[in-house]
Amino acid sequence: MSTAAHKLSDQLGLRTTPSIFFGSALVVIVFTLAMSLFPQPVQSAFGAVATFLRFDAGWLFTVAVTIMVIAAVTLALSRYGRVKLGDDDATPEYSGLAWFGMLFAAGVGAVLMFWGVAEPMNHYANPPLAGTESFTDEAALQALSIANFHFGIHMWAILIVPGLAFGYFTYKRKLPPRVSSSFQPILGDGIHGRWGKLIDIVAIVGTVFGLAVSIGLGSLQINSGLNYVLGVPVAGWVQAAILALITSVGIMSVLAGMDRGIKRLSYANILTAIFLLVFILMFGATTDTMRAIVESAGRYISDFPVLAFFNDTFGGGSWSGSWTVFYWAWTVTWAPFVGMFIARISKGRTIREFVLASLGLPSGFVLIWMAIYGYNGFVQDRSTAVAGQGGDLTQTIVEQGDVQSALFQFLGHYPFYALTSIVALGVITLFFITSIDSGALVMDAMANGHEEGAPKRQSLFWAIAIGSVCAAIVLTSGERGLAALQEVIIVIGFPIILMTLAQIFMVIRALREDAGAVKPMNTRQWKRVLPPEEYQRREADNTLDSEAYTLHPEYEVGTEPEYDLFQPQTRAWVESQLNRPKVTVGLTGPTGAGVTAVGEMLAQHGAVVISLDRIVNQLLSEDEQIRSEVRDAFGSAILDDAGRVDRSKMDYYIFGNESARKKLYDIVHARVWQAAVDEGERAGDDAIVVVDYPRLVESNTRPRFDIILNVEAPMEMRRERLEGMGLTPEEAWDRIDALSNEDERRGLADYVIDNDGDLAQLRASVEEFWAEQVAEAAKNS
Repeated sequence: MSTAAHKLSDQLGLRTTPSIFFGSALVVIVFTLAMSLFPQPVQSAFGAVATFLRFDAGWLFTVAVTIMVIAAVTLALSRYGRVKLGDDDATPEYSGLAWFGMLFAAGVGAVLMFWGVAEPMNHYANPPLAGTESFTDEAALQALSIANFHFGIHMWAILIVPGLAFGYFTYKRKLPPRVSSSFQPILGDGIHGRWGKLIDIVAIVGTVFGLAVSIGLGSLQINSGLNYVLGVPVAGWVQAAILALITSVGIMSVLAGMDRGIKRLSYANILTAIFLLVFILMFGATTDTMRAIVESAGRYISDFPVLAFFNDTFGGGSWSGSWTVFYWAWTVTWAPFVGMFIARISKGRTIREFVLASLGLPSGFVLIWMAIYGYNGFVQDRSTAVAGQGGDLTQTIVEQGDVQSALFQFLGHYPFYALTSIVALGVITLFFITSIDSGALVMDAMANGHEEGAPKRQSLFWAIAIGSVCAAIVLTSGERGLAALQEVIIVIGFPIILMTLAQIFMVIRALREDAGAVKPMNTRQWKRVLPPEEYQRREADNTLDSEAYTLHPEYEVGTEPEYDLFQPQTRAWVESQLNRPKVTVGLTGPTGAGVTAVGEMLAQHGAVVISLDRIVNQLLSEDEQIRSEVRDAFGSAILDDAGRVDRSKMDYYIFGNESARKKLYDIVHARVWQAAVDEGERAGDDAIVVVDYPRLVESNTRPRFDIILNVEAPMEMRRERLEGMGLTPEEAWDRIDALSNEDERRGLADYVIDNDGDLAQLRASVEEFWAEQVAEAAKNS
């Protein structure tokens, strides 16, 4: 099959992945033929599966989409929100206005034209939430809230999740622009294998059907509008002509390309839609409509948590299956194509900008749209209603089920009806042409696996495929056209919504792989405490593990958090304070700055100087366990001829490599520090103890010192001193770089000595430090 597909591809002059292109095409062609030749059996099969998914498995759609919303927003607000969809230095290709126009036109623009009046009126007449009476003010507010829910944040989350995945994997990881690329973290090279191809075929077929359903709804609405305006009959042949016209213009736009085709149509589209929106606002109940915009926004926010999980439990899922499940299934079939499209136009934007803008801006537009159309629809309906019942709009939309006529009946109550209805027809037509245009280009890119130029015949095929599937459904369903469209889309949407849900987790995994996870929080590790009786019992039986168990609450020394601001008042800590020296000085500074010389001068003043380097050397020569751990970590390269640790060889590694320094630090720090503490306690409570601690900044021992003294010197002077000690220039620079965090040390220090002069100047600085800091601290202790 693969060989035959490649031969056929070459004969047709295609530049695509044959298995994906022909596999998708085969499914589309088989469905179209089956629907044309055997409409009743095919419709019955889709109807049975759709009924199960709607009313028995509808909760899966609800949960999946709400998870997408939470995950996308959380990701945008996290530290990963700063990551760009593209290279780190990438910049957006399109301006904000052009970006929003293409984003909106390719998304739900056409859907709003169809449902802008019809949906609020439906929920106004039949409120789904318990305790709400039809045709009341409460029912009206609830209807606007539900309409905003269906076309706001949740709907856009379905579209931006694949957009996020496409943007990251296509423009950050540079993978082919396919849905399968989103699964690279778990499939690896398998994105080019059978599973990857199956994912792409499902995505392309779903996109064809999703667009076909939308075009089908559009053809029904356009036919109804022509009937209202020009008296054109509502008939299959008219709808077929409309489909042919939309598909033909869509093909022309495909031939024009992205910038000249979609971009220009999008501008015209959004501007015309806004013109119509402003017209209704100005000639409707303007002041009350402005109030409705504000109040419906608040109501949407208030109802958001309830609607996000609403499943019509006590109604057997009837309402949610008929409305929410249909919307989510319909939208998710658009998700692969819209996701790829908005990823393509969003290249260079950050994840935070992409998610928040893509959720917020269109949702804000939806709030305004629904309030203007919905509220003025209520006003119209009430003007012709009998008390407690609906009016003319209710009669048409709810009782007769003529949803596609709603917009034109609504416009009939405004001036310039002939003009506004023609404008509305133009907007609807433009929306669907834009959808075919962008959909065909994106599906071709998904089939090809690249965005470079490809034969136009490939894009043309997908545009024709959309029109063919739509015609097969609409023209064979008769009066059941709308119901048939809904049933097909719910069945197709189910596997795609599961794929889309998985994509958000693939993005998170990829971000963790590329950007790295946040460093785990360091916390004190506490020993297990035994009751006194059990402690004494085990001690008497010689079964007590004193390293693992304690009688008094105590933590393991060396496991303190990075920023040790609060000291637990454990018994061991209190006892340590009783024997604590009068003043404890932390002495630090970079290699070659003269820290050792300063320590010697402080010792001449009577201070007890404890060098951590000296303790390290002592432990390496005396503590067999530490020697063993160091040998295991660094190997035989650090040993001398006698098998002992050679400190000069060790220094060669640790000063040239941060990872090696950290490894040694992890092995010796806790025991070195404990030895220093013990030595300080032995000095007595009247002593001045100075701890020579090169890596004091990197440790978490700041609270243990009364004073931090930092010794500095110019870098060139430090290099000369180190070379004078016998180091090569390379070794000198390695040691300088190993402790190069001057700003952190300076910020941590209570006092800084600049050792940039001769020995006499250094001694004078030490005298000044002793008088100003040490003597004063000793007097106050």
